[in-house]
Amino acid sequence: MPIAPNLIPRFNSDYKLEDFFYAVRSVFKSNTDPGQLESIFGNRDYYFTNNGRSSLYVILKSLDLPKGSKIGVPLYSCLVVLDAIIKAGHIPCFIDIDLNNYTLDVQDLGKKKDDLDAIIVIHTFGRPADMDEISKDAGDIPIIEDCAHSLLSDYKEKKTGTIGDLSFFSLAKYISAGGGGMIIVNNNKYSKRIKEELTFLETPTKRREIIHSLYIYIYSFLYHKPWFGAFAFQIGSSIENKVDIASKRDFKVSRIRKSDFGVFIQKLEMLGKKVELQRKKSQKMLNELQGVKITLPYEQKDTLSNFYLFPILFDNKKDRDRAHELLRTMNVDTAKLYSMTPILAKQYYGYEGDCPNTEEFANRVLTIPNYYSLTMEELSTIISAVKKIGGYI
Repeated sequence: MPIAPNLIPRFNSDYKLEDFFYAVRSVFKSNTDPGQLESIFGNRDYYFTNNGRSSLYVILKSLDLPKGSKIGVPLYSCLVVLDAIIKAGHIPCFIDIDLNNYTLDVQDLGKKKDDLDAIIVIHTFGRPADMDEISKDAGDIPIIEDCAHSLLSDYKEKKTGTIGDLSFFSLAKYISAGGGGMIIVNNNKYSKRIKEELTFLETPTKRREIIHSLYIYIYSFLYHKPWFGAFAFQIGSSIENKVDIASKRDFKVSRIRKSDFGVFIQKLEMLGKKVELQRKKSQKMLNELQGVKITLPYEQKDTLSNFYLFPILFDNKKDRDRAHELLRTMNVDTAKLYSMTPILAKQYYGYEGDCPNTEEFANRVLTIPNYYSLTMEELSTIISAVKKIGGYI
């Protein structure tokens, strides 16, 4: 790709210099009291690890299932979810998605539930899954909510993460804490085992924490204009193409870094306002993109999405791929999110081709930038570009 200093990055990375300094100070402090979490999620047990996949690993170990147990998971997911299942000693069993909401399909769950020992429900893009129907169908099977995308999303006036037996969050995403994973326990019978699993995890050294925070700051700095389009995009794409899928399963599980925890708690106070701003910008896009030849991500009844990502759906793979390339020439970077998951799941994770909705969706979806830190000029650029591609497809 040629140098494009005005290229708008596909994702938000909001880790500033003041966050780095706060992170370093946090390394030398006692852990901050996470009491304000109760004002958001209620009186529950909260636990923390170094990232979201580690939190899922700890949750799966705490279920005390026999080795080789079958864990239901939507095929439309990040591969790290599958890696956590395998590292915990279990087998991912794939469930299709509902094309109306892009989350777990209740009907497909009904067909496969008898073979499952636990279910992971992913609130993809920040869109809450139909937890009432899923809970009804699951019966006594433990339900784990994957809230990596859905911090502060609501399902029937309940926060995602407070409905299933257990849930986990990735603190590196919406809140840009640099790293960290959070576990919420809604079924107290699992608390003791989670505490036991956490005792096995090592604590990062102060030196490693500072290096980590510096790396996150540099990464975030380069993930902005003009550096992103000037050279960071090209470097990142080159590295991504060389990643060994199999080696990613052996990820490091540890306690949360004090640096990440401190930044998370410090940013939590303003998160509600940022989500509100992101929702307003997403609503503006929904309003102004009506009539374009794409399917837009309207909210489902009785839900409130944080609009962590803004997926648009095309009629076919050819149109999606053409739009992906055209938008980049118009300075809008986009992501064909999880488009390779069905293919790689067949190669490495035992997927047998029984999730047709997911395979179709992965070939047609594109996410466009919509984050709270976009300027109005950038938002207008994105809207105008998407309108223009409607004339090419």
